[in-house]
Amino acid sequence: MTIFLCHNSVDGIFSGIYDAWASRLGHQNVQLQLENTNYELFAEYREVPIDAEKAAKVARTLRLRMGEEDYTHIYQAALSKNLNKANCIYRTVVQGLASGSQGFIMQKLQDRDICRVFEMSRNIGNEAHHYLGFVRFRELKKRVMFSEICPDNQVLPLIGEHFADRFPTEHFLIYDKRHQVFIAHEAYKQWVLVAGESLNREMVDAWSEEEQGFQDLWKGFCKTIGIEERRNTRLQKQFLPLKFRRFLTEEFQ
Repeated sequence: MTIFLCHNSVDGIFSGIYDAWASRLGHQNVQLQLENTNYELFAEYREVPIDAEKAAKVARTLRLRMGEEDYTHIYQAALSKNLNKANCIYRTVVQGLASGSQGFIMQKLQDRDICRVFEMSRNIGNEAHHYLGFVRFRELKKRVMFSEICPDNQVLPLIGEHFADRFPTEHFLIYDKRHQVFIAHEAYKQWVLVAGESLNREMVDAWSEEEQGFQDLWKGFCKTIGIEERRNTRLQKQFLPLKFRRFLTEEFQ
């Protein structure tokens, strides 16, 4: 068995798919794994460097031959926290390209790998949807809007377009604390993902003069509209899980 070790990113996994396919060793004789996973005995390992050109070719092929819907599921699954995602995605791609029909492969949920890809896609899609409503910004002294989140999955590529469309005239940063990745948006320009840069905690803790006042107003509004006699903490936790709350401006009693 030959195992291709790829980086834990969309481009990394797509580069692994390209190299595994191009190896012509036979799909049954190859696997994809993420870097820094447990090694197996009696297997040959090949490291796969990230290659943007190879990844783009894979993405283009998947869109053309499998359709946008199936491609979206595969792309989202590649952002999942699941450490076994690379091989599941590879097996799904093999079946999808062999089927020759668009929008069909995700209907084969009886297949274990396809089912896992679908579940991973749905899971990260749900988490990204939550963050569309649970991201809170604060204004820094340099007139940059800043937000910090800690998602289970790599949701930033799925929410960047939403906030860029919503705040096209603002400079803003959204920091994924768990994966140490930023969304950076300059006013009137496209948003970008930034990795490999550390967070300047001194800068993001320096609020503008008006920020504290706006936070007090927002907290006061949330308290005012609440009805003490109808408070339901169990229902509140259902709609607003605890993991989101440490980054929210409003207070919950």
